[in-house]
Amino acid sequence: MNAHSRIEQETLVNMTSKGQVLIPKALRDRAGLKAGQPVRVGTNDRGETVILPVEGATPETPEQRQDRVLAAIDALAGKYPNPDGMTTDEYMREIRGDWQP
Repeated sequence: MNAHSRIEQETLVNMTSKGQVLIPKALRDRAGLKAGQPVRVGTNDRGETVILPVEGATPETPEQRQDRVLAAIDALAGKYPNPDGMTTDEYMREIRGDWQP
């Protein structure tokens, strides 16, 4: 028989309509959860939801993220031809008309 473990630190948070929950920083630090790192989510034998870090996973550095985003942008470059030679701002004005943000 498994005994319930005592909750040592507890915070009340809201869940969004998309099912997202903000885990407070103190709890993330205590659990070893890092931004950009995958986590394991499941239920234990008592029906409790458990969130655990993935062993050996390393978070993406800002430089790695920048490289990944730039590579995605480069992959799109030239895929959508611009026969009129318009800038993005000119094209958006043509689409939107005289609308200004």
